[in-house]
Amino acid sequence: MTEIRDLDEFFDDTFKLPVGGKTYVIPAPDAETGLLCQRLMHAGLDANAGREVNSDGINDLASAVLDDDQERDLYQRILGPVYDELFADGVSWPRIQHVGMTALVWVAAGREPAIKYWESGGAGEAPAPNRATRRATAAAAKSTRSRGSATTTTRATASRSKKAATSRGKTS
Repeated sequence: MTEIRDLDEFFDDTFKLPVGGKTYVIPAPDAETGLLCQRLMHAGLDANAGREVNSDGINDLASAVLDDDQERDLYQRILGPVYDELFADGVSWPRIQHVGMTALVWVAAGREPAIKYWESGGAGEAPAPNRATRRATAAAAKSTRSRGSATTTTRATASRSKKAATSRGKTS
């Protein structure tokens, strides 16, 4: 009988993005954030296709307006410690937004769609979140508990991060 290798031997649940000559390594988010991203992406795609978006009260979420604090909270949740690192390195807000939205696509749809979104410069050539998704994201950021400051909160255990990554499929 063949023994199955430990997932840690071959599975990389990080996403690397180069910005200004530096490569930022985005860790997999916790399961709650990963599932939220997937739900928002599917709701945005349904809304964009003209389908009714009403599962789990997503219509209520989609009617919210994304303010600056909610947008920052979402990016902090998705990017983890990389969010603070980008700020410390003096990266401009539009670039941080692009990194954050690319990471959202990565979490929700996988590595290849995220790379397409990244390389489109945000022009939407991948299943990137649309306006309805941004609104849903804002409301979800209000309705779900925050991880808190990345500087004082420890990262989730590796096993929880790997479980979250597994829920979006094997990436390499």
